[in-house]
Amino acid sequence: MTLPLSLIIFLLAAYIVFLHFKLHKARQNIKELLVENDTQTTQNTQHPQGDVYFKTDLDFLITYANEATFNLLGYSQEELIGKHVLGTVFENDDANLKTLLSDFGKVSKKQATVNTDRILIKKDGEKILMKCRGRPLLNGVLKCEGMSFMCKDMSEANRLEQKLQSLADKDILVTGTLNEDAFIKRLEHDFRVSKRYNNDFSLIVIELSDIYEFINKGIDFETGDKLLKSTAEICLDTAGRDASIGRFDKTKFGIILNKTSRERAVELSGNLYNLIVEKIRTLGVDEYNAEMIVISYTNRKNINDTDDAMLERVRRHIRNALRNRQYGIISSDLRSKPSQLPDKQ
Repeated sequence: MTLPLSLIIFLLAAYIVFLHFKLHKARQNIKELLVENDTQTTQNTQHPQGDVYFKTDLDFLITYANEATFNLLGYSQEELIGKHVLGTVFENDDANLKTLLSDFGKVSKKQATVNTDRILIKKDGEKILMKCRGRPLLNGVLKCEGMSFMCKDMSEANRLEQKLQSLADKDILVTGTLNEDAFIKRLEHDFRVSKRYNNDFSLIVIELSDIYEFINKGIDFETGDKLLKSTAEICLDTAGRDASIGRFDKTKFGIILNKTSRERAVELSGNLYNLIVEKIRTLGVDEYNAEMIVISYTNRKNINDTDDAMLERVRRHIRNALRNRQYGIISSDLRSKPSQLPDKQ
């Protein structure tokens, strides 16, 4: 069965249009590459503080570098031009050689652009993480004669990213401590480390729900926020630098204590209770109602214990204490029974 002539003509016409489109794109790419060869040197010498830019020949000897390259890496023109890119700009090792050959194969055969993360080496040995773009250098007959590199410093971007992540982890608007997600992740991570090395590991949790509600209803919400901020400051000052502190379940503050025994957690809980109650009194709460807080603590028990189990233990202690309106320090220790206070109004 033969195809109708009209269909064959249509298919041929469509194929011709497709070929024209591909040819147009190829010409555009080649034009961009040729324009770079003609103008890149001038553009970069006008911007000595700009991106690192240098060229190599087919043997990877550096034929050109802009002022930004000299300024950043600390080389003079005589120390860089004519030298191999490995051992100067890039560290001379097998991994860099393989990457260089692989990238050159891609740009020379396909006349394409490659983007890679590379570590550039300063003259004094300092290493800088850079995002590098590699392109072929073409002559008038479109034959590859070398390769160009334009590199942007990623170290500052990485530092900013780390700062942004740190800010994202913080309960910025209220307490400045870790937010709930970050706190739970930190607890999981630190617990695993303590278990791996069989270190002491303890957790203290402070519950402010009843006193927080009492202040919000009886005084104002601004004073309620002051309660949260003040408690965070007391935790940070009392627990020390090695502790990780976060707010979760809205009114709970958790203190992760690496390499800390249960005995030390008991001592810290007592100090925290006294300091927080004293601070609450300064917010305009009477002595009786200022004690409406619950502090619970626990430690890593055995090889089968988990971070989830630790957190659930203190949550259970706190739930039971709030249900019975029993405030103070509570745990499974017989010697640390909660305060037997009358019901608060």
